[in-house]
Amino acid sequence: MRLIHFSDTHLGFAESAKVDPETGINFREQDAYRAFNAVIDDAISRKPDLIIHAGDLFHSPRPSNRAIVTALIGFQRLSEAGIPVVLIAGNHSVPRVAATGSIFEAMRVLPGVRSAHRGQYEVFKIGDAAVHCIPHMSTQENLQRALAKVKIDKGQHFNVLAMHCAVRGTGERYSLGEFNEVLVAKDAIGKFKGFDYVALGHYHKHLQVGPNTWYSGSTERFHQNEAGYKKGFIDVDLKTRKVVFHPLTPREIVILPTITCNGLNFAEIMRRVEAALRSSMPTANKIVVIRLDQVDPTTWIELQRERRRLERQHATDAFEIRWDRTFAEPKMGKSRSTVIGSLAMEFASFMKTAKSEGLNRDRLRKLGERLITDALEQETGE
Repeated sequence: MRLIHFSDTHLGFAESAKVDPETGINFREQDAYRAFNAVIDDAISRKPDLIIHAGDLFHSPRPSNRAIVTALIGFQRLSEAGIPVVLIAGNHSVPRVAATGSIFEAMRVLPGVRSAHRGQYEVFKIGDAAVHCIPHMSTQENLQRALAKVKIDKGQHFNVLAMHCAVRGTGERYSLGEFNEVLVAKDAIGKFKGFDYVALGHYHKHLQVGPNTWYSGSTERFHQNEAGYKKGFIDVDLKTRKVVFHPLTPREIVILPTITCNGLNFAEIMRRVEAALRSSMPTANKIVVIRLDQVDPTTWIELQRERRRLERQHATDAFEIRWDRTFAEPKMGKSRSTVIGSLAMEFASFMKTAKSEGLNRDRLRKLGERLITDALEQETGE
């Protein structure tokens, strides 16, 4: 018996300002649809006995009509091809209020499509396999209760477990750091060695977590941290336990070497940015990330005034240029000449002493800096 495992398609993802003039659809939204449909096309040609989608089918619990239609058409094609599908809900697809209902109810109207989305452990019997499903759980306690119920079905020839969660342990952490994610200890994964395969969703990198346990990874690169990640889906032979990864062709992300700005003036920083862009050629249709560390807030404002010219001269064919920055610590006695510097620095100073039990202090600081600078740059017309 063969199955295809894919996950984290995030249909409806549209985090870009660029729109395709021919379709009127956000380019990044189209990237997500293209990757999803590529898996559907490949699956139909390979004719597996089962397909598992391990969560985050949609980017939002209230997806757009276009995202819903894309998913319905894709699963209808699989249904017409006679390929059973099991979906589990991920943390992006679960509404905060149960009374809202779930879009997964619409998926279940298609013959051969089953979904676990009610926040509980469910088992579906498909052919010779029992597919045990643990969708995203609202709390760690609910996840532990669901895990305690998992039991091999000895009446079925194959047993497969599908979960949407982060994994941590033995010095490793396969996590996205999202506020509502739930975590499974890596040693707990070892308890599922009796399963023929464990299909994980949530973490966007394709990797093996245990002897029979895999993240398929997402189908598209959704964050710059995924720059080097392979994207695709997994083809599994349950009888032999042979696992084959089939790559897709997501949009490329290029992260330029970090430029440390401490001690550099505006002209020197500009020269280094230009040199870094030249070294990254070709940039056609790629997302290019420029990272500046310890940049003076006043210099940052000057850079923003020149960034459009710089991008036109050195990366006009790039899909998008993204600028990351951290601000230099304020010097004693130095006047704070800009509001952006004052707010960002004061926030950084506040985060040094603020209580943040259970939270990533550095991540919170960077998020706060980004929100402050983005807001103030918009006020200045950027």
